[in-house]
Amino acid sequence: MFIQLNNNQYRISRNMLIRLRTDGVVNHRNVVVAKVLTFKCGNDLIYDDGNNWLALGKVIGSFVDVGCLCCKFKRRKGYKRTYGYRNVITMVCFTKIIRL
Repeated sequence: MFIQLNNNQYRISRNMLIRLRTDGVVNHRNVVVAKVLTFKCGNDLIYDDGNNWLALGKVIGSFVDVGCLCCKFKRRKGYKRTYGYRNVITMVCFTKIIRL
């Protein structure tokens, strides 16, 4: 199944956990709804433009992903630079596909 969420496309299999980058607003009780682009029903492969089918997902957990955090500074000068990033990663399990 291919889904689109926040202008990003993801390829997932049935009941597979995926990692989504979020802004920290999603809590553990929300259900994530994504547009379904392509999915398999039996032996048929169904293509859709993302307007008629939605995927419902359950949020499993979240954690902070840290990539290459480093700090440069000069003593007694007040110069300090921080390079790198922190991303909030949310684990989502998609369970159902519904039609509008």
